[in-house]
Amino acid sequence: MMDVSVIIVNYNTRKITVNCIDSIFAQTSGLEFEVILVDNASTDGSKEWFEKDDRITYIYSKKNLGFGCANNLGYAHCTGKYIFCLNSDTILLNNALLLFLNKMENLPAEVGCLGTLLLNRQRQVMHSYGQFPTLLGNIKWRLGKTCEWKDPKWMQADDTRFFEVGYVTGADLFIRRSVIESCGFFDPDFFLYFEETEMQWRFQNRGYKVYVYADPQIVHLEGGSAPKHTPVMKTLRSLQRIVNSERLYFKKTHSMLFYYTVVLPYTAANFLWLVGKTFVAGVLKHIRK
Repeated sequence: MMDVSVIIVNYNTRKITVNCIDSIFAQTSGLEFEVILVDNASTDGSKEWFEKDDRITYIYSKKNLGFGCANNLGYAHCTGKYIFCLNSDTILLNNALLLFLNKMENLPAEVGCLGTLLLNRQRQVMHSYGQFPTLLGNIKWRLGKTCEWKDPKWMQADDTRFFEVGYVTGADLFIRRSVIESCGFFDPDFFLYFEETEMQWRFQNRGYKVYVYADPQIVHLEGGSAPKHTPVMKTLRSLQRIVNSERLYFKKTHSMLFYYTVVLPYTAANFLWLVGKTFVAGVLKHIRK
């Protein structure tokens, strides 16, 4: 059995995925690991490139499965004691896999999942974890209130280098295989967004804890795979996907009564608000031109 299985999902991000994989092999030593690359039907030459890379296990899907289902496909090929879900737009700056491995080996079994404090391009700490979403919190955020992800009450142990959180972002999820076998992996009902949050909600609902461990250094080029200028229809489809995933999250983590009486009306209002906001922003941009 490998110590760590790394799962990366690629969707038309060949160049940054190459950099991610290269950083893994350049920085990693002192353990047995494997890299599983799942390709979501890319058309940017990824298939021709990665199927020649004998360092990795390359899995090509003929359709875009989304983030969670692609990770599920990769998991079926994993042999590691630990599963490390890593975004394709990340770069490892140190021996992150060994640091995660050694830390997890010395933690109680109730700690099911770790992530680090991700760094942006300027090497500054960026969004890396959060509290579980609530409707009230989301409404406040829509109204322009601060969405505080760095909660001071959590940042106490080990001089903020190791502290408990609600969930860590899907860009770097270091998970015990035993936890996945007990609680399941990504819910296939999610295509994109909220899937890692719902999964970690299940982990914690079964008594497992999630922590941030800040010694691994990973740069997250967030949005590196997105086009700079997104057509309006693609923007609306993206908004629809976000709102639908948010709806699914609340459906799966709350009672049916709460879902039908509160979540569905909120979802409809939220989508209309986002569409209106996008339309106004587009009009203003056109006027300025």
